[in-house]
Amino acid sequence: MTDVEETVEIQPISFPPEVFARISPELSLQRHLALGLRPSLRRFDEFRDIEINEDSLSRFNASHMMNEDSQNNILGSNVLKCGKTFVITSITGGIIEDTSTSLDEVDIGEKELLDIVEQEDSLNKYTSVYPVVEVERGRVGACTDEEMTVSQKLFDSLLHSRIIPKDSLKVQTGIRTTDENGVSQIIYPDEVNNVDGNDVDDSYKHVMPRKKWSYVLYAKIVVYSRTGPVFDMCWNSLMYALQSTRLPRAFIDERATDLKMTVRMKGRSTTIREAYDILCDPKKSLPLTLNDSNLAYASSFGIIDLDPEVALEEARKQEDKQEDVEMDKIDSILLADIDTEAEESSIYSTISLINNLKGDFKQLSIIGAGSRITPNMIRNAITLSKCRSQDLSQKIKK
Repeated sequence: MTDVEETVEIQPISFPPEVFARISPELSLQRHLALGLRPSLRRFDEFRDIEINEDSLSRFNASHMMNEDSQNNILGSNVLKCGKTFVITSITGGIIEDTSTSLDEVDIGEKELLDIVEQEDSLNKYTSVYPVVEVERGRVGACTDEEMTVSQKLFDSLLHSRIIPKDSLKVQTGIRTTDENGVSQIIYPDEVNNVDGNDVDDSYKHVMPRKKWSYVLYAKIVVYSRTGPVFDMCWNSLMYALQSTRLPRAFIDERATDLKMTVRMKGRSTTIREAYDILCDPKKSLPLTLNDSNLAYASSFGIIDLDPEVALEEARKQEDKQEDVEMDKIDSILLADIDTEAEESSIYSTISLINNLKGDFKQLSIIGAGSRITPNMIRNAITLSKCRSQDLSQKIKK
């Protein structure tokens, strides 16, 4: 018998960039960074361009003539496109009874206590919206941890940014009257000019309701084609939607102003409560008053350490002589606007900022997860976030 030697030739396997990024996202990112690029071919300090379509879904949109029978209940809307990702924000609302006690209805002792608390906690003068974030992934099921975390973060950030004053959500209730000819008319206190020169509140004191109501706002934010972290896009889309929000005027019928209902309590005692049926005007609305000086926009940054071995390997491939490369030296890189799966899965150290046009910070968070964050990086992130905020503020029509 003769021995036959068989040789096996092994061919290297190559993958397209998008496949290689899924197999080894960190190595793919490191190879791009060694060349001075990112997987999205953007520069390190370059943001994705944002395009918006404001107020195209709202009921009170000036470009659409909504009839009284329209079922559209959207008060403000925004469609934001950032790279390949779309964010659609729609704001709806409701009316709730304001049970907070006014200073005129409490005694002196309680008033002094409320003054002290009000001075110490000015946050009580502002409110927020109740957002629900949905990231569409082509499947149905319960909300994910990311969606719940982003929704709660939006609520807290909006409240502490002091953008929506509580006074802007108070309902100025009107009265619908009907004359002897059967013609109905809705009278709002702030729209009536009394010919006698008397105060409007005194003229309609006998018909105006004693109870107070406030609007409550809800925001539904749907994200399509997610390619990276979504908080920045959700926040910026919410800012645009709030600036286009209009609140419908509310009224009650004059025949219901004296309507009372008997409520039986424990035992035989009874109490009389006023009952109102609040209706919303299908045509008239008021713009939502915001604290414009506190309007802010979000931006985020990632910090990653450059692997010197990958950098040396890429340099050799480019036929660059860099024998003096220090293997123990690790350079950190600041990346603006984290995008693509490779960046999101490989970057753990982040800087998130929310600031207004003046550069005042509404939120600043720095997460160091092993990468070296230098003071120079923080300064660069602050400078870039200010420029980003000014650019985003110019996209909305005033």
